[in-house]
Order: sequence, then structure tokens, then C-alpha cells
Amino acid sequence: KKLIEKITLLKRSGLPLIIGIDGPTAAGKTFLANNLKTKIKKKFKSVWICQLDWTLKSRNYRSKSLQSFKSNKTNFYYESQDHMNLVKISECLKKIKNFNFKNKNLLNIKLNSLYNRDQASNDLSVSAKITSDSIIIVEGHYTSIPDLEGLIDYNILLLGEKNELLKRKINRVKHYRSPKQTTEYFNLIDIPSFTNHLSLYNNNYDLVIDNTSYLKPV
Repeated sequence: KKLIEKITLLKRSGLPLIIGIDGPTAAGKTFLANNLKTKIKKKFKSVWICQLDWTLKSRNYRSKSLQSFKSNKTNFYYESQDHMNLVKISECLKKIKNFNFKNKNLLNIKLNSLYNRDQASNDLSVSAKITSDSIIIVEGHYTSIPDLEGLIDYNILLLGEKNELLKRKINRVKHYRSPKQTTEYFNLIDIPSFTNHLSLYNNNYDLVIDNTSYLKPV
């Protein structure tokens, strides 16, 4: 409720509002984004969820990367640079920020060659119609990097206890990755990368939430 009140206060007439939701894997970013969209659509009719996972490189590429780091017995600290193409989203947000909604109240957005988690392919296309009344929710890893943070009006960080996050991830990817593989990926890539990310950009958040419990976030 307080978060919705904050969004309502931040939303300025005549301009879209961009909300960021960051956090380590399985912290509940998508869950929060979907819940927010459901609740704020009662007040704001145009709400678009922009997923940073759309910028992931192929599953095959990332699996090979895992094998490489396993063989070298080293952790991987730069997921956003090597496993993702976040410039696709930053360029999209720049278009929204630079668009003159006073002259024309509709901006058509189209993103191509995105990662489709369900199909494990990079052939997804996404379209959105952005108006001056729109709320854009950018959810996924690394909303606090400078190329994105400067375009986001209010940035939220979700955190959670490590064991709980791993349990959620194992359950989420069980149809294509074994618990052993998931645990390896989690320890070699997910946690080192996000820990490194926080060490660099931990000051770029407006709100930090402990989301270990979906029902009792702190």
C-alpha cells in the first residue's frame, strides 16, 4: 500500500513514470512487478512491465560459460556485461525519456530478438504503446547500473536469504536444469555477479526490501 502511495506521489502529469525493481535471482522481482501492475492499473490504465531477462544471451551460450568457470574453478562476476545485452533496454528507456509527449501523446515501442524463457530461444518480439500517463516497471537484474539508473525515476532493491533464494530458483528452473546444475550456476554466477554488482552500485536505490518472505517483506 505504501509503495503504491509513493508511486502515485511520484507520477507527474504529462510524463511517464519509470520504476525499477532489482535484486538477485529469485528475489521476487517478477512477483512484485505483476502485483504492482494489478494494483496500480486501478488508477493508471497504462502499465508496461519491461523485463531485463529479455536481454539474456542464449541458454547454450550461458551453459558453456558455466562449464568454463567450473573447469577453471573460478567465480563469475560480470553477468550483466557477458550474459546480457542491457543496452537494448537502456536505448528503449532513452526513447521514452526523450519523447515529446506534449506534441504527440503516443510512442510505439518495439523490441526484437529478445530471450524467450519458455522456448529457450532469442526470437521474442515485444511491443508497447507508451503515453504520458504510462507507468513503466523495469524488472530484473542490474537496474542500478549507470546506463539504466539514470533513466529510472524510483529504484527498488529486493533482497533475500541465500538458502531461500536457491530453493526458489531450483523450483523455478526444474523443467530444464537439475538441482545440482542450478546450485552450481547459483554459486558460480548468480551470487558472485550480484554481490559484485552491489559492491559497485549499492547507493543507486531509493528503497531496499528484505523479501525473504513473500508474505512479510521488511
